[in-house]
Amino acid sequence: MNCPNCDAATDQADIDGVYGPGIEVDLCFACHVLWFDKRESIQLSPRGTLDLFQMLHEHRDDPRHSLRSRTACPRCRRRLSLKQDIGKAGRFSYYACPTGHGRLTPFSEFLKEKQFVRELNPLEKERLKAEVKHVQCSSCGAPVDLTKGFACGHCGSPLSVLDADAVEKTLRSLSEADAARSGDPSAKEARARALAAMEAMRTVTPDEQLARWSLGARRGKALFEADLLSASIAFFFGDR
Repeated sequence: MNCPNCDAATDQADIDGVYGPGIEVDLCFACHVLWFDKRESIQLSPRGTLDLFQMLHEHRDDPRHSLRSRTACPRCRRRLSLKQDIGKAGRFSYYACPTGHGRLTPFSEFLKEKQFVRELNPLEKERLKAEVKHVQCSSCGAPVDLTKGFACGHCGSPLSVLDADAVEKTLRSLSEADAARSGDPSAKEARARALAAMEAMRTVTPDEQLARWSLGARRGKALFEADLLSASIAFFFGDR
């Protein structure tokens, strides 16, 4: 299928499901969005969610497209409508087909739904406002002026970063499950490295954290082209 936002062909991935069979997910890395048919999102396993982390990270340097104000369902071509739901971690947004074919979900909103991200605390907000000034919205790609607030003026999403505690809990549960069976040795090693990264994320100083969130700028991008969630995912995968 083609991406509802940019019309380019999507990438298809077979992601681990809760009930055993893989879930086929359509991704557009340039737009940072996923398309789920009907209730596919809730059928993804924690392992599948972490696999999506890896896929997004591998395409971190792809050109980023902002979300358009009008997008259409790839199945019936009717206009997608912005919806909000409430999960255990708070509100998350997506764009739903009015006839129920599926939904378009920004990657950052998917992570909110899965309780893998958190909002900035007051100290983080003050330091970013003083030293970074502008970032990119993780949900829609629009620039966010931190002197005016910490929510996107285009889509309304609050700025967020990866929640080290939530990800570590998932990684530990996967490692324990792997210990009970043979598992993939390379996957075990990758999760062990990720667990170490989660431990490190909780011990960094505010100055170190700010430098890591500015990872995009160190790659030669302007600060407003880097989003905090992608930067914290980059640290999760060891790009220090």
